[in-house]
Amino acid sequence: MGAVDQGPAPGAGHEPPDAGTLSPYFRGLVLDEHPDLLTESYRLRYEVYCLDRGFLPASDYPDGIESDVFDAHAVHIGVVNLEDEVVATARLVRPSEHGLPMFGHCTLAPEVTTLIETGGVVEVSRLAVSRRYNRRRGDGFYSLAGRTEHVDGVEKRRRGGVIVLTLYQALYQASKRLGFTHWLAATERSLQRLVAGYAFPFRPVGPEVDYFGLVMPYLMDLREFDRIILSGRVPLLRDFLTGLEPEFRPVGEDASSTIVASDDDRSDGRHG
Repeated sequence: MGAVDQGPAPGAGHEPPDAGTLSPYFRGLVLDEHPDLLTESYRLRYEVYCLDRGFLPASDYPDGIESDVFDAHAVHIGVVNLEDEVVATARLVRPSEHGLPMFGHCTLAPEVTTLIETGGVVEVSRLAVSRRYNRRRGDGFYSLAGRTEHVDGVEKRRRGGVIVLTLYQALYQASKRLGFTHWLAATERSLQRLVAGYAFPFRPVGPEVDYFGLVMPYLMDLREFDRIILSGRVPLLRDFLTGLEPEFRPVGEDASSTIVASDDDRSDGRHG
């Protein structure tokens, strides 16, 4: 697999990518092709999950690298800045003999279990954004608000939202290239509210649990997301197709969708 978004390979210089991408200062790529950057992403996970948020005990990772058994079955995605530093990361975990990360924590609707057995379902997990881009008042940990063309000082930190969207763009493009059809994610209410504002069609598929904080399991059919992108109702999402090869781009007749949550589930307000 090549880079998920346009732009030079790591170390190839600092010229911004073509206009029309989500940001000329950040780009997404598959980290598995760049071992040094993959290790850097594990260090970022340690920073966020162990030091910033205290979800995992730092003493369990004396080398400052957070990794687990699911990484051997995952596609790792990152966002790098113009200095080729990893500023955000996440992974797409395939089902394996270890199951999926959320299996030991979340109760899923039976329909989801059946869907997983058919193939094409991956879990989006270990989403982390560098503290350098995520500490403006009101940002929380997942701000998607505000776009600015400045990259120095305070304005750099205001680009946290563009970084997260660039990460989702990279996850989407890697999924299309690999034939993944659905995302599972255990998501906090704050992040779910924010992505819902961009019309990501995540559906709740289980009750809220305490798993790295209070989260709820969600499912998103990428074919439904394709239709939203093509509809133009959220113009920014058109950038998700920038750099994606024609054979992987959605077409209008990609209309089949599997929605396992009932209307009652979707209207109870828990998913933001």
